[in-house]
Amino acid sequence: MKAPQLSLDLEALRHNVRAWLSFLAGRELWAVVKSNAYGLGLVRVARACVEAGAQRLCVIDMQEARELREAEITVPIVHVWATPVDELEDAVKLNVAVTIENIETAKELARIAVGLGRVAVAHVAVETGTGWSGIPSSQGARFATAARLPGIRWEGAWTHIASREQMLAQLDLFNTAVATMRKVGLPVPVEHVAATAPTLWGAPGEAVRIGVGLYGGSPGGPMRGLPLRNAVSLRADVLYVKQFEQATSLGYGGTSVAKPGESIATLRLGYADGLPRALSSGGHVRLKGERCPIMGAIGMNFTMVKVPYGVTVQPGDEALILGDEEGVRLDEVAQRAGTIPHQLITSLAGLSGRPSA
Repeated sequence: MKAPQLSLDLEALRHNVRAWLSFLAGRELWAVVKSNAYGLGLVRVARACVEAGAQRLCVIDMQEARELREAEITVPIVHVWATPVDELEDAVKLNVAVTIENIETAKELARIAVGLGRVAVAHVAVETGTGWSGIPSSQGARFATAARLPGIRWEGAWTHIASREQMLAQLDLFNTAVATMRKVGLPVPVEHVAATAPTLWGAPGEAVRIGVGLYGGSPGGPMRGLPLRNAVSLRADVLYVKQFEQATSLGYGGTSVAKPGESIATLRLGYADGLPRALSSGGHVRLKGERCPIMGAIGMNFTMVKVPYGVTVQPGDEALILGDEEGVRLDEVAQRAGTIPHQLITSLAGLSGRPSA
């Protein structure tokens, strides 16, 4: 019995990086490879992004940065979270740009950098409406005055955009804070506020942090001039096919009924593999090039789909659940599952690299 497989098309990934770079028209693309590149493989994703032209990489902890450096990836790395004090020394040694959100941490960074005889690169996070991290937007002047310390080069400032509805108000807060810091004497020349969706909404900045957009996701909505390909695909084998002679309830809860004469194929794929159960209602797969609706509740290991009349399906045939075809693209499947493409990928990521037999 072959297990379901989640695959990453590295050439499609490179294509997407190049498409984003063309769309950005001179702004820098920083590839977000945090959380093991959404579970798809930190080093291989990072290397492909850099090969395609990504100028920097963004990580969520210092262990990821260490793995990248050990893999001899030398492009600048930015820690897009308030860097803990106990990781500052490692960051300086690994040549990672840290994020600072308070004066105490800035002073410790300066002490470490001077002690090592180096200049630490730092970015300041500004809190504008997520509550995750950053100096209060009203404290720009106070922070800048105290943060002019030896051993630190203040390279940039950033924030998280919470939603399209909040973006303009957040940008106002961010811009006010940055302008104040610059006026007081903290240069922070690089602004990066846009992730994938805010980039599509028109958020400004010298650089953008692209994460799910690397794989073909566009949660901000489709955009002309941005021909993304789905770089992630999910396939599962048909275990058996049954044609029902009488109306038969399917799966737990009897939420679907097979009509007399209908054929139902059972796939080796279920919620234990990360497939959202919400796809039980309105989800479908592609089998022999045809759209096959999911029938019944998705089980732990199995999913049933209705085979269209006139289509012959046999055990061992392969169903496409997620891929670069109409109806099963990343954004489409995520929307039907009532989730976001980021979560869909990370939920399925355990299948990436799993032995197929």
